[in-house]
Amino acid sequence: MLRKSVLSAVKEDRDDLMRTIGSADRERVDQYFTSVRQVEQQLSLMLEKPAPAEACAVPTEPMKQPLGPTWDTAMRTHDALGQLLVMALTCNQTRVFNMALSNAGSNLRKAGDPVSHHELTHEEPVDDKLGYQPKATFFVEKSMETFGSMLKMLDAVKEGNGTLLDHTLVLATSESNFAKIHSVDNLPIMVAGLAGGKWKSGLHIDGKGEPSSRVGLTIQQVLGMPVESWGEGAMQTSKPISEVMA
Repeated sequence: MLRKSVLSAVKEDRDDLMRTIGSADRERVDQYFTSVRQVEQQLSLMLEKPAPAEACAVPTEPMKQPLGPTWDTAMRTHDALGQLLVMALTCNQTRVFNMALSNAGSNLRKAGDPVSHHELTHEEPVDDKLGYQPKATFFVEKSMETFGSMLKMLDAVKEGNGTLLDHTLVLATSESNFAKIHSVDNLPIMVAGLAGGKWKSGLHIDGKGEPSSRVGLTIQQVLGMPVESWGEGAMQTSKPISEVMA
């Protein structure tokens, strides 16, 4: 019965019923049976095993490691989760993912330093000669290194005529531009991967003050979603970034 439609089990009863009711009721009953079949098809897909993937292999169990808010620990944890994520993508266990290095009010800190990244962004003065906050910037630069390490993991897996990264699209961003004042102007947004040849890489696009939601709209359209407009209020846009669309 697991492999057989429940509709087959009640076919004779259904046929008898359809012969005794009017056209309007037949239409309603037909809609009901159609909806039941759609649910069966959805369940059938969920029960199917993922298609074999050449690069899929059972990963080794990661070593135990301490937890905590220090940068070194966060980096090791992120790399371990990154490897798990890459394996899930490689083995067709998921097609969509979300990875965060820290929460919005980052409590990451250097070992032995009581001041966190979030506190530094607000309390550390801007260096007159450098033009930025050196201690807070340390975490920004290290975050980019960690992001880069995850992209290398994706790029190390061969898939089809390229790599897993070539067939993926990864959006990376932050909640603010200048965290000291929670500025949301000129948000730094990066997109990595080629989306299977649908995205042009190696480009820097100046947003020129336009809504950053254009990036989200562009990604959805590149992935084949029937979305013509995206965003709310002043952030609503119907203008994708055509320069990056292959």
